[in-house]
Amino acid sequence: MIFLTGTGGTAEWANRETGWSELARREGFALAVPEALPPDPTKPPSFLANPQRWNDASEANNKPQTTEDSDAESSSNSDAPFAPRSLALPNDVRFLTAVMDDAIIRLRTDVRNIFVTGFSNGAGMTFRLAAEAANRVAAIAPVAGYCWVRDPRPARPVPTLYTVGARDLLLPLRGGDVRLPWRNRLVRRPPITDTLERWARAIGCAEAPVLQQDDQTVRVDRYPGPVVFDAVTVEDLGHHWPGGGTQLNPRVAGPPSNAVNATEMIWAFFKSVMNTGAGAAPL
Repeated sequence: MIFLTGTGGTAEWANRETGWSELARREGFALAVPEALPPDPTKPPSFLANPQRWNDASEANNKPQTTEDSDAESSSNSDAPFAPRSLALPNDVRFLTAVMDDAIIRLRTDVRNIFVTGFSNGAGMTFRLAAEAANRVAAIAPVAGYCWVRDPRPARPVPTLYTVGARDLLLPLRGGDVRLPWRNRLVRRPPITDTLERWARAIGCAEAPVLQQDDQTVRVDRYPGPVVFDAVTVEDLGHHWPGGGTQLNPRVAGPPSNAVNATEMIWAFFKSVMNTGAGAAPL
C-alpha cells in the first residue's frame, strides 16, 4: 500500500498522523510512504518556504483567476507554493510506478494488490495516478483532495473511496475563496461535487449518488456503476486526517474529528476489493 502526504508532508509526519505504520505491522502488509520533491529541489525542504509537493496536475490545469490578490501566481486555483518557473514539474506518475516496480521485485508482491491513498495534495496525486496508470492500481482512497485532471480517462474503472470533512476550511464543500498558509494567498476553490462527478464519469459510474447512510455525523453517498465508488462526508471534520494526530492548526484547517478512523476504514475497503477480486488488471 502506498500513502501520499499533502503539501509539506513527510514520511515522519504521516507516521505520527495516520497510524498506517502500526496498522501495517498488525495486518502484515507492506507500506510505502514516498516523499515528494519541493518546488526548489536545490534547497532544503521547508513547510512554509519550500514545501514538498506532488505534481497532481493542479498547476498545469489551473489558470489564474481574479481575487483580492493582484499577483497572478497567487490567484490561481492551485495551492502550489511558488514553484520556480525555470524548473520543470516532476513526473510523479513515473516516479510512483517505479516505486511499485521496486516493491514488486523486493517483496514479490502481486501487482493486482497495490493500493494507493493520500491526503490533500496527496489525494490529488492519488487521483492522477489512477487516471494515468489505472492498470497499476487495485483501488484508491483519496482524503480531502481534488481531482485536478480535467478529463480523466483511466484505462479501467478503479474502485474508489473518497473522504472529506464538512467543515474543511481549505476544501470547502460548496467551493469558495480559501486563505492558504503559503504567502497568505487567497485562492478560489471549486465545489467538491465537481471532483466527485468528474471521477464518477471517468470510471463509468452514475453522476447522481444514492444515499447509503446519514446519521448527522457521517454521510455516505454511493455512485452506482461497475465498481464501488463511495463518498464519505464527516460532519464536524476540518482539513485533517480523520481520527488522526491533528498536526494541522485548526485555525487554518478547521476542527479535528474522531467520528471516523480513516486508516481503519480505508484498509477495510482495500481488503474488500482484494476479497472480491476487483483489483488491477495484470501488466
